[in-house]
Amino acid sequence: MTYKPSSLSFFHPDLTARLIIVIIFLLLIAIGYVFGIYDGLVNNNPTAIFNSFVAVLLYAIPAFGLLRLKRWARLFELGLSILFVIIGLVILFGYSLTMGIMTLVPHGLIAIYLLSNDCRRAFGMIKKEAVDFLK
Repeated sequence: MTYKPSSLSFFHPDLTARLIIVIIFLLLIAIGYVFGIYDGLVNNNPTAIFNSFVAVLLYAIPAFGLLRLKRWARLFELGLSILFVIIGLVILFGYSLTMGIMTLVPHGLIAIYLLSNDCRRAFGMIKKEAVDFLK
């Protein structure tokens, strides 16, 4: 029997390094929107407060679900990433090259990873033997 410290018991043993990077990215964006809530409170802007609160939920909830390897979180984040890829393309060709790239690239990379066999194996959607057979 392997000893596992209680402080690490919160983390799922099948978490991959790339999935941890995705989770950190989502949490950093959520923290940025927490500052947006604060700014909306300081400037007495209820619209900014509401928009930032919704954005915090859209980034933080899937991040914690991915941390626990919940399938609903993978599907939710995959849907959001694909939506943001489409929005990034619209921004890229219609408004701003820089903002389009800044939206398109990270969310595109997240979508590609969430569709990969490595991620599906971590979520228990395919067996390790099946992946080895495909190589």
